[in-house]
Amino acid sequence: MKNKLNGRDFITIGIFNAIGIVIYMAASFAMATTVIGGFIASGVSFMVAATVYILMAVKVKKKGVFTISGTLLGLIALSGGHLPHAVFAVIGGIICDLIIGNYESKGRMIIGYGTFALADFLGTVIPVILFGTASFVERASKWKMSEARINEALSYFKVSWAVGFGLATFVLACVGAFVATRILKKHFEKAGVI
Repeated sequence: MKNKLNGRDFITIGIFNAIGIVIYMAASFAMATTVIGGFIASGVSFMVAATVYILMAVKVKKKGVFTISGTLLGLIALSGGHLPHAVFAVIGGIICDLIIGNYESKGRMIIGYGTFALADFLGTVIPVILFGTASFVERASKWKMSEARINEALSYFKVSWAVGFGLATFVLACVGAFVATRILKKHFEKAGVI
């Protein structure tokens, strides 16, 4: 396995990320119709998109795949004015690449992917817990959330809830990655795609 990403790898990463981000956004918007759904949106979104991301990673099998993926997610977050979310997405991608290593272990790939999702979640919650609710209230008002719904959401911005939702995010993403590895083995390896 050559270690450096080449032009073909960048094209593959770009195509798979485009598909993964569409799935991620669709699942996120669907989950955000309720307050609790909004807090587990990252986990559900990464669970649903896991097959796309894991197939991409296994096809390329080089360091930097998830760093690039995190950067692309970060650019989308940044375009919406969410700098902390963007920073956490990039950091999550870097940590995911470090955990996965040389792609020898499916377990490490699953844990790395779960960490990637967890970082995405933390990028939306930690800034509110650390720096106050003003930024969330401003964004929620732009989203046309009612005052009652904003107050309900604010009640969950506590460390205890963040730990619980963070754990749920990690587990959901890991379940998605586990299922993805099984799907790849059953269908894509036999077909010679990977």
